[in-house]
Amino acid sequence: MRLVSYNILDGGTGRADPLGDVLAAMGPGLVALVEAEDVAVVDHIARRLDMQFLHAPGNSHASTLLTHWPVVESINHAPLHKTLEKSFLEATVLEPGGKEWTLGVVHLHARALDADEDQRERELDVVLKAFEPHRISGRPHLLCGDFNANAPCQRVDPARCKPRTREEWARNGGRLPRRVVQRILNEGYVDTLGVFDPGAAQSVGTFTTEFPGQRVDYLFAYGFERQRLKQAWVHQSSPAKDASDHFPVGVELE
Repeated sequence: MRLVSYNILDGGTGRADPLGDVLAAMGPGLVALVEAEDVAVVDHIARRLDMQFLHAPGNSHASTLLTHWPVVESINHAPLHKTLEKSFLEATVLEPGGKEWTLGVVHLHARALDADEDQRERELDVVLKAFEPHRISGRPHLLCGDFNANAPCQRVDPARCKPRTREEWARNGGRLPRRVVQRILNEGYVDTLGVFDPGAAQSVGTFTTEFPGQRVDYLFAYGFERQRLKQAWVHQSSPAKDASDHFPVGVELE
C-alpha cells in the first residue's frame, strides 16, 4: 500500500492538472490532502487517479482522502472540536482482500513561535484522544498531513527557511520548538521517513518549495512491524516545486 500526503495550497485552485501529475507519478493507493477545500479540484484529481474521495470541511481549510477502495467508517473531527483551527479527518478503508487501513488526515496550526507550538499541542490533544482507542486496542494505523511542526532530529538551517520563519527563529532565541512531534513519538508512533532514511529525516525539507528548510509534513505509523515499511520519501520533483508550496511525502507499507 502506497500512501501519499500532500498540502495542495489554498484549495489547489487553478493547479489541478499539475497536482494530478505530481500524484500520478507516485502511483498511490491512498492520497491524503490538506488545504483541499476546492471540491472541483479534488474531483478533477480523483478522476485523474481513478479514485473516489471523501471530503471533510474543517474550521478553516479541509482534509480529503482519495482512495481506490471503499471507505467503511469516517469521522470529520474538526466541526466537533473548535480547538482545531484547520481540519482533521479520520477514516478506515477496506482493501478487496479484507485488509483495513485506518488513518487520520491532520492539519495543525501554523507558524513557528512558542505560542504557536502551544496551540498545536492543544490541537494534538484532540488528535491523540481521538486515536486513543486504536492505540489501546493495538490496532495499526497512520497519522499523516501537515503538522506545521519540526522533528527533534531535524537539522534546521534558518538561512534555508522562508523569511517569516527566520524572524520567528530569532524571536525564539535562535531555535524552533520541537514539542509536538516529540509528543507523537512518545505515544509510540514512528516517523516513517526517520525509520527508512534517517539522513533524509534530518536534512530534507517539505516546506516551502521555494525555501525548503523545514520538514513539517509527516507520515506517522503506529503498531506496524518495522519490516513492513518498504519505502518512505519526500517527493522533490521539478513539477512538485511548481504545483504547491509543500512537497508531498509518501510511504509504502507491506
